[in-house]
Formats: sequence, C-alpha cells, structure tokens
Amino acid sequence: MRAEIIYTPKNEFKEAIKDIERRLEELELSFKPNFMLLFFTSGSFKDWKRYNEFFRERFPYVEMLGCIIEGYAAGDEIWTRGIVALLGEFEGEVKVYLERGNKVEEVCKRLGERIGNEYDSILAMFPAFYFPSRLEFARLFINDKLYYRRYKGRETIEEKKEILRDYSRYLEDHFVFPIDKVLRYLSESTGRETPIIGMNLMPMEAKVGTPIILANYKEVGRGVAAMCFKGKINAIFYDVLPERGNNYEETAEIVKNLFSNTEDVLVIKSGIALGEINGIPPVEFLKKKKIGFEEFDEEKFLSRLDNGKLETVSPYGLNFINKHNYSSIPLGLVNSPINIYPSFMSLDIFFDEVVFMGEIFKGGPKKYAEIVKEKKFNGFDLILLDMDIIPAFKGDVYKVIEEIKKTTQSTLSIFTTPPSAYHPHIKKKSLLEFEDNMYISGGFSNSLLEFN
Repeated sequence: MRAEIIYTPKNEFKEAIKDIERRLEELELSFKPNFMLLFFTSGSFKDWKRYNEFFRERFPYVEMLGCIIEGYAAGDEIWTRGIVALLGEFEGEVKVYLERGNKVEEVCKRLGERIGNEYDSILAMFPAFYFPSRLEFARLFINDKLYYRRYKGRETIEEKKEILRDYSRYLEDHFVFPIDKVLRYLSESTGRETPIIGMNLMPMEAKVGTPIILANYKEVGRGVAAMCFKGKINAIFYDVLPERGNNYEETAEIVKNLFSNTEDVLVIKSGIALGEINGIPPVEFLKKKKIGFEEFDEEKFLSRLDNGKLETVSPYGLNFINKHNYSSIPLGLVNSPINIYPSFMSLDIFFDEVVFMGEIFKGGPKKYAEIVKEKKFNGFDLILLDMDIIPAFKGDVYKVIEEIKKTTQSTLSIFTTPPSAYHPHIKKKSLLEFEDNMYISGGFSNSLLEFN
C-alpha cells in the first residue's frame, strides 16, 4: 500500500492550510488514495468544520474517518498541535459505515449487519463518553442528586444495586457507550472472526460536543463509525502489562506490584454506575486520597466544559478484578461534582473487592514501543498509542518513538485514548481481557494496523 502523511503543526487555520496545500502539491499526480484518516489536535479543533470541508472538496470520493486526538508523531517530530491526515492507496477493499442512535445495542447490531463478515480488519470509532450540551449536564446533576437520594434510602446492597441499574440506563441513553457492549454486539454481528480495533474516544480536555467523530465527512455525534478493510492488513492489540493471575489473590498482587500507593477497598456497583467506595461516594473517597484536592462545584464544571478545559484523566483509579478469568481493568477517578460515578464498561462482571491505585505506573516508556515486535509485514504502520504516556513520561515520550523507528520507518503514530479490541487471535493471557477475545483498557494499551 502507498501511504502519504500530510500534517502541519500550525493551529491557525489560514497558515495551516498553506502548509497542507504545499504538501499536497508535492504528491505525484498518479497517487489516487481510496481512504483517509483525519486527526485534529485540541489546538485545531475549533476549525474542524473548515478542515473537513477543505478535504471533502479535494478528496470527495475517498472513504474517510476523522476524530480529535492528543498528538502525533510523523517522521522525526512529535506534535500536540495542528492536524495530520493519512492518505492511503489500499490495494484491497476499504469501506466506511456509520450508525447513530442512543441505544448501543441497536446501533451496533445495525452497523454489524451492514458490515457483514467479509472484511479482514475493522477500525471502529465511538465516544466512550459523549459530552453533550450544557443543558444536558444540568439534567445530569439533577438526576444524580435524585438517584443518590434514593440510593442512600435503601438498606440492602441489592436494593442499592437496583437503583444503580436504573441510573445506568439513563447514563447509557445520554452519555456513555460502554466499550464492552460496543465490541460484543459489533463482533457478534460480524461473525466473531474479524479483529476489531476500538478507538473508544474521550479527550484529555473535554468540550461540549466532544469527542468529534467524522465518517465520510459527516459528524457522527452519538453513534459508531467503522472503516473496514479487506486485503493485506494485520490488526494488533498489545498491552504493556504482565499476564493475569489464576485467582483473585494472584491478580491483586500483580496489580499492587505495578502501581504505587495501592489499597484494598470495597465498592457497591451495578451496570455502569459506581455508588460508593468504602461506604462513601467515589469522588468523596478521591478527595480523601488526593493531595491538593480542588473543590469542584457544578458551575466550575460547566465553565471548564464551555472553555474546553475539563480534564478527564487522573493518576488515581480502581483496578477491578474479573470474577470469571481474574483479569483486571482500571477505571480512572476524576474530580467532578457528582455522587454516582459513571464507568466506561459494565461492572457486574467484577468482584466488589477492588484495588485502589495512585500515582506511578512502575514501567518505563520503552515498553509502549514493544507492540512493533508483533508485526508480520514490512509495509506502512498506523500505531495508536495510549495518550496517558504524554503526562506520565513528559519529555521522555520521544523514547517510545525512537524505539518504534528501530523496527519500522514507514509509520504514523497517534496519541489517543487507550484503544480496546475484539481479537480472536491473541495468545497472551492478557490482564485486560474482559471476556473471551475482548480487551478493554482504561490505560496501558496500544494498537497497530499494518498494511503490506
């Protein structure tokens, strides 16, 4: 496959377009891409509609997906501003599909039925958490108070879980596309044999209407878009963690050896809703653990959302341990003015005994480059790197790219939300395996699409 990377580190639209036009003019006239992946950083996000129209006019017939990311590495440079586009002339078949709606099961089943089981790899984009209007968040705060009042009034754990199940349905219909449900329904509808790489998007700093996802130049909103490939392509999912244990105790010990400041805690949860940690609301628990905790009321939350400065990442979180296969998947805890805490995955599959973690992951940046050891081809590579390495390793992020380039020179690396996957051909006893062949990550995962 022939691939061309078009990028500019400039945030100002007119200057950026000059860079892009200059680069496009340099391309050979014989180059006829049939797909494009378009990525915006936070600095260029404000002009996404203008960029979208610019590329639509020049490449109206390519299959196209686009979204907001945290940064990218092109050539010898790493940027967290500007835009980058991957134009590919794929020798096989490539097709983009889109379905919208509030019900994740209905959306993914419709999408899967349209895709069918003839493709070799699927790249799916969807909002793990969608940030709707200011009014919708005002309703969320009201509902949070109402449901939490009902929750506190229940005496038994099962009664409290019933409230959380009801609240989970509300969260799913308005805010969350649970990653496990997207992967489950999509894989079931496409025959269970096709690897699916999930870009379950949630920006580091959220703004109303984010995450932006585009499919053939159309805004997705609440929905799922998929770019499907048939031909010489290989999808890889890789995590930087050790394999899971054979029981709760073994996995808990593995987790405690990976992170600093761990603590055993007890939670009440159901659906995608977390009601309490050690008897108090999750954010109240976080307040007791976090140094320099900032008081965060509803107005401050909404103000930061309006300005695109609402932080969605945190070094603090919970490691849930799976009742069935003893995997462990982290859920970050972010300061917010709510009582019942939403999750990006269904929580019923996990034990109520949880490992709280804080601060430092005991692994270096070079571990994130090990994904290239799984390569089979010598062509072009699109690598999706866990965006959390940017705040975690800061200036040492370049070491990841240096290691990658020792194995592959023709590549575009994207820093984005830790990807998930449905993959029927992974042999590792992964710590992140939610259920058979389904891998969900709150961190520490990368993916790679390699084209021969």
